[in-house]
Amino acid sequence: MTSSVNSPPADLPDAPFGPAWAADPYPAYARLREEGPVRRVHIREGLDPWVVSRYAEVKSMLGDPRLSTDPAVAAGPVREAIGRGRPEEKVSLLGRHLLSTDPPEHTSMRRLMSRAMTPRHAATLDEPMRRWAAELLDAAAGRERFDLLADYAVPLAVEVGCRLLGVPQELTKPFHACARAFSRAELDEGDDFAEAADELGGHLVPWVLGARERGGDDGLVALLATGEGEEELDPHQLVDVVFHLFFSGYESSAYFVCNTALLLLTHPEQREQVRARPELMEAVIEEALRLEGSVKVPTWRFANQDFDLAGVQVRSGDAVLALLNSAGRDPDMVDDPDSFRLDRGACPHLAFSHGIHHCLGAAVGRLEGRVALSALFERFPAVRLAVPAEELQWRDNLMMRGVTALPVVPGPDTSGVR
Repeated sequence: MTSSVNSPPADLPDAPFGPAWAADPYPAYARLREEGPVRRVHIREGLDPWVVSRYAEVKSMLGDPRLSTDPAVAAGPVREAIGRGRPEEKVSLLGRHLLSTDPPEHTSMRRLMSRAMTPRHAATLDEPMRRWAAELLDAAAGRERFDLLADYAVPLAVEVGCRLLGVPQELTKPFHACARAFSRAELDEGDDFAEAADELGGHLVPWVLGARERGGDDGLVALLATGEGEEELDPHQLVDVVFHLFFSGYESSAYFVCNTALLLLTHPEQREQVRARPELMEAVIEEALRLEGSVKVPTWRFANQDFDLAGVQVRSGDAVLALLNSAGRDPDMVDDPDSFRLDRGACPHLAFSHGIHHCLGAAVGRLEGRVALSALFERFPAVRLAVPAEELQWRDNLMMRGVTALPVVPGPDTSGVR
C-alpha cells in the first residue's frame, strides 16, 4: 500500500466532526471550501480521510466509479481505524447492503428494491402517515411539554419504516423499543449499541428469514425474499439489507423532521408565511434539505485506484468523505447560502446523495416531512421551544446531524376548533 495511507502529513487539521462542531459545523465547512474543494483531515490514528466540501466536486465524486463503497477496497489500516470508531461509522463494515456494495451486486439489489420504493407507492402512505401523526399528537395534547424527537418524530418514522418493510403489527413493539434506545442518547459504548441491535435482531431475523416460506406478505421484505436469479439474496444478505433499511430510514427521517421543525421554530417570519400559505410547506422541505439535512456524510468512499480528485492525488485504498451539508451551503451553488428562504424555487441540493446511491426513499422522506410538520403546526399553532435554542444538545455523530432531544411547549390545541 502506498505511503499516502500509512504516512499522511503531520500537520493535518482536525476533521470538522466531534463535540466542538456538533452544534454549528458550518464555519468549519466554509473554511474548508475556501481552502479548496478537497482537503485531507485527521479523525484519529490511522484515519485521515479526504473530505470534499464544494457542491460541484461533491456531486462529481458521488457518481465517480473510481470511488467504491465496498470496505474491502479500503487499505487495511483504514478499515481497522474505522472499526475502532463509533457505531454509526462502522455501518459500511457490517454486512452487504446498498451502502457497502458496488455494481453488479449493488445493481441487482437496487433493482429489486426499487420496485417497492416508487413515488406512486410513497403516495399510498399519505393517509396512514396522517393518522399516525394525529395519534401521536393526541398523546401530546394537554401536556405541559414534550420531546418532539422521542415522542413524535421517532415513533412516526418507525411506523413508516415498519409499513414499508411489511412488519406485522404484533412485531412493531421491539422496533419502537430499539429506536427509543438509539434516540435517547449517543450510545457511546459499543456494547450499548450491540445490546439494542441484538434485542431487535431476536425478533427481526426469524421473521425476515421466514418470508420466503410465508409468501403473500406485503412490504419490501416479501419482495426482497422472492428475488430470483441475479436478484436473489442469500439469507445473510437479506438480513443485512433489512437491518440497514430500518436503521438508515427511520433515523434520517426523524432527525430531518426535527431539524426542519427547529428552523420554523426559530424563524417566525417563515413560519408565518407557511401559516398563511400552507402550500409553502413543500418549499420548506426543500430548503431544509439543503440547509439542515440530517445526513452529513452519506457513507464512506474508498479509492479503487490512484487518481486526481479536483487537483489532489488520491491513492488506492484512501478514504474519502462527501460533506453534503457543506455542499448545500456552497455560495457557488446558491445565493445567500446560509439563509432560510422560501422563495428560491428549484434547488438541486444533494441531501439524498447522487448517482447510483441516490436515496431510494427520497419520495417517502419528503412526504413524511410534509405530513409530520403540517400536522404539528396545524394542531399546535403556538408551539414553541421549551428551552433556548442555544441550549439544545446536538449529536456527536460523523454521519448524522440532529439534536439529542427537542423539548417543546405545545400551547393551545386546535383539534376541537372548526
